[in-house]
Amino acid sequence: MSDPESNHQQSNDPDSSNTEAENTKDDVMKSSANTSLVMPAALLLVLLVIPFSINSFMHMLANKNQLVHPVIMKIPLNSSVVTAPKEAKQYQSFEVKLHVDTDQLAKFINEIVSISATGTSIQGITGYISPKMQAEITGENFRIENPGPQQQMYALSDATEWTWQVSPQSSGTQKITFKMHVTSTEQDRQKIHVIELAEANIIVESNTLMWMVYNWWIFVLIGLALFGAWKTLRRYNV
Repeated sequence: MSDPESNHQQSNDPDSSNTEAENTKDDVMKSSANTSLVMPAALLLVLLVIPFSINSFMHMLANKNQLVHPVIMKIPLNSSVVTAPKEAKQYQSFEVKLHVDTDQLAKFINEIVSISATGTSIQGITGYISPKMQAEITGENFRIENPGPQQQMYALSDATEWTWQVSPQSSGTQKITFKMHVTSTEQDRQKIHVIELAEANIIVESNTLMWMVYNWWIFVLIGLALFGAWKTLRRYNV
């Protein structure tokens, strides 16, 4: 038979109670430390996956079951005056060209204007158009070298060729608009008009690696936020 006094003495032993309390405290601290390390890692994984998933998903929606016309002319000219690729890769630059005989274009516009009824015109143009023109391209999601109107460079041939280097900044179907700056003379007054000549539709493939390079600041902010969260958890768990 066990001695009741021995059992009572063992249950009331202060050293045994202190040891159990310390073991429990150590277990709690280890669990808190593990949690403080796992949570930032999980947050980092989630925040890294979300931007790439959104970028890929938007690209998939943009290119799904779409019918794209590579070049759409706004003025009845041959589409061969525009040179642009049908497909490109995000952040990788390529060349686009515009090859126009400005004498023929001015003659065509002047003929249209001369036979147009009063109050009607071609893209708001009235008066006599000069063959001296400037070309420009615009694109909302493109980085364009030498933006703005470009002077006409005369060559041996009748036509003038303008060239630009462009870099798409977004994936999906992107549009480049080709414009001509023309000068009209009416009743001894000159006026500059901007006419849309054509637009090129280009399917841009997403580039995840370069997206990471160009958006490095997102990862810096994420890292700082996670570091702050980790420090906060450590302070409360100590």
